[in-house]
Amino acid sequence: MSKYSFLLQTKTEDYFELLPEIRMKKYGGWLVAEAIEQEEISKLQSQATIRAVQLAKRIAKDKDIPLDEAFGLLQGGGGSITEAELLSEYTEETLSMITSGSSVESTNARMVTAFIRSRGQGLIDGEWQDLADWELEDTKNLPRKAIAKVVEFITEEQNAETLEATTAKKATKRNGPQ
Repeated sequence: MSKYSFLLQTKTEDYFELLPEIRMKKYGGWLVAEAIEQEEISKLQSQATIRAVQLAKRIAKDKDIPLDEAFGLLQGGGGSITEAELLSEYTEETLSMITSGSSVESTNARMVTAFIRSRGQGLIDGEWQDLADWELEDTKNLPRKAIAKVVEFITEEQNAETLEATTAKKATKRNGPQ
């Protein structure tokens, strides 16, 4: 938390209760730190997709098969080559592709961590305190039901921001030059 965070606070704060001892501030949109985390996740997913495309192209060329069949092989679909053959011939590339991607669970955990870190508060010794030092390991200890609640909250905050932007855009058009 920066020393100027008090300047950014609204007069009346509204909260989303995750658990009786954990709550998050509602802002009606995402904070920059949260958007940056989402961009990082998207970048990693894009890199994994690029690796998959490169590997599929190489397999298609090496095995003289159509590109869509090569993609099917990477996704575990049958074809002229068995999964064992594919793994033995392209072990390094396959491992690189698998490890560079991130699952839905890990993506959600990273976003939940970012949101709790930037707006979470915990009831500690009877006092609400910011959870700016919340880590991924803390998130991993939350039940899946709690993760789902935060993901829903994240979506609501994003939708509120989108709605506000759309409303402002319409107001600008109505009040603009005619």
